[in-house]
Amino acid sequence: MAGAPATLALHLGALGDFVLSWPALGLLSAGPPSAALHLWGRPEWARLVLPPERVYDREAARFAGLFCAQPDPALDRWLAGFGRAVVFAAAPPAELPAHLERVVPQVWCLDTRPPAGRRVHASDWQVGQLRRRGLGGPAQPPLVRLDLAIEKIGAVLAPGSGGRQKRLSPALAATLARRLRAEGHDLTLLLGPAEDPAYGAALQEALRGVAYTLVREPPITELARRLAGAVLYLGADSGVSHLAAALGAPSLVVFQASDPRVWGPRGPRARVVISWEAAYVSLEPPQTRV
Repeated sequence: MAGAPATLALHLGALGDFVLSWPALGLLSAGPPSAALHLWGRPEWARLVLPPERVYDREAARFAGLFCAQPDPALDRWLAGFGRAVVFAAAPPAELPAHLERVVPQVWCLDTRPPAGRRVHASDWQVGQLRRRGLGGPAQPPLVRLDLAIEKIGAVLAPGSGGRQKRLSPALAATLARRLRAEGHDLTLLLGPAEDPAYGAALQEALRGVAYTLVREPPITELARRLAGAVLYLGADSGVSHLAAALGAPSLVVFQASDPRVWGPRGPRARVVISWEAAYVSLEPPQTRV
């Protein structure tokens, strides 16, 4: 870490939270190249935007000491190589910033969730906190590192979500699937780890007679390639939908339980659809963000 002190970003959120932090991570990356950004979090996600040598697994045993009050000599020697640590979390454990502050010269805690009642987008809220700390430069999301060629694969339907109240009902998912097939789209049904067996079974029953390819819990790099290659993406309010939008896929994202003014996906061709209009929405791929 020779040259200007490097910055260590520590991200404790889920996939959607991580993608919404990309503009803030881009702002942290806007300094001199020698002041490189390093990222502690989910390594498979982090490697989408940073080289592997600057990515650290938050589940690795060597980092357990971050959450302890006692010093950890080996860990603290590693932390001492950073000039700044930035914690991305809605409510980080108190031990984490306390441990960092003993070793790292500058420690910032970024609240990833705007206060209740504040209708400011979560990405803008995070960037604003960095601006108020004096950071200038562009807040552009980092470039996604996809090594393999992107192939167009038709339409992708991802009805699930980690929040059950955000999921598309099996009936709505089936209506959208039949409309996509009627318009001539090859269809991929994407299911993730949050979809329990009962929901999956209800989806399969509702989709009886619809031709589709089922993809369940793909690795993140395969998921990203599929999303980037979709001619149209349709999904619930989920981390996968945030990733699809950020990758530039033409995306229609159905919101049922969250405020899209705060949590809507960001992307050049992303459009939010309110639940009551979802069954009838135009399936023309969005060309500009609405």
